[in-house]
Amino acid sequence: MPRKSKLEKRPDEEHTHLAIRVERCDASVETRVEPGIYQPQYAWDLDDDSPLYRTTTQLTFAGVTTYPEGRAGEAYELTIYGSTSDLRRNEATVKDVQARDERGSLQFRSYRGRQIPIYNPPLGMGLVDKVRGEPRWTGWLHVSPLFTSNAVALVNSGRLLFLGIHERRSKRTRWIQGVSLQTTDPAEE
Repeated sequence: MPRKSKLEKRPDEEHTHLAIRVERCDASVETRVEPGIYQPQYAWDLDDDSPLYRTTTQLTFAGVTTYPEGRAGEAYELTIYGSTSDLRRNEATVKDVQARDERGSLQFRSYRGRQIPIYNPPLGMGLVDKVRGEPRWTGWLHVSPLFTSNAVALVNSGRLLFLGIHERRSKRTRWIQGVSLQTTDPAEE
């Protein structure tokens, strides 16, 4: 009796670099007093240095995937939020993700005779989800206000735009590791 072949196990992580031709961009900007000032029960992440006025820019890019070939032709919608209330997140440093022991001391490991830091990297900048039953994807991420203002300048240039997205699949979740908005097709780079 012939043996049954084992199913190939999918890797725990998979990295994909997407190229998306932008067909439409919607933009909005909003400013308001920090809501936690009026509702302190929701102000659990505010500190004394948090901005009093929150300004948020939202850009939504819609387009079609051109690369990789297996996902070419699928619709994609990516929403990018740039907010002054996320300054702690946007101004995080590498030291902020360095691993610490139970006493709060920075952790290191030995590598080729040198002490190098151990890091607990963030899972990603945002998430990507497949719309069930459709060849369509949606995603979102938070970025610095500088990124959104530079993106608006590119949108207003009148040139054909492309999104480059570095996507990391970990188990069943797809994380955005990086994004670029550019006037050249990332698939040709």
